[in-house]
Formats: sequence, structure tokens, C-alpha cells
Amino acid sequence: MDLTRRSDAVVAVFPVGQNDQIMLVTDAGMVIRCPVHDIRIVRRGSAGVVIFRVGEGERVVSVARLPDVAEENGDGDSDSEEGGGK
Repeated sequence: MDLTRRSDAVVAVFPVGQNDQIMLVTDAGMVIRCPVHDIRIVRRGSAGVVIFRVGEGERVVSVARLPDVAEENGDGDSDSEEGGGK
């Protein structure tokens, strides 16, 4: 990743699905929850995508993946469990 300013840093890297959400936390206590499908996809040569802007001197200190509710509850493919006696 090409970081243009000396103060730039990668906070987290992890795979996400289109139905997931991410939660970002700043050192000032601001919490932002963002659906992954709302984040635009850009080419490799881009400088990235701004999810939200933080205040002067504020930094993102944590990022977490919030899985899709169906995945979290184990409801991925409910058709295979129902009506098994056909």
C-alpha cells in the first residue's frame, strides 16, 4: 500500500463480505459503523477510499468486521435443514 503522508498508517487488514459491516473506533472515542456494500471499490493504483473523516489530531485506533447476521447465527443455508423427508 502506498502511503503518501508520513503520518499515514494501515490500521487493519482483513477479508469482508458484501453483507458484512465494519466498525471503526478513534482515540477520541468516536465509533462509526459502516456497511461494506456502501464502500466503493477502486483500482489498485488509487490512494484508497475515505470511510469518514476524523478531527484534527484524532486517529483511528481499531477496526473490526461485524459479520452478516445470518452467518453469525449459523443460518447460512436453511433450505438444506428444512423439509428433509421429500
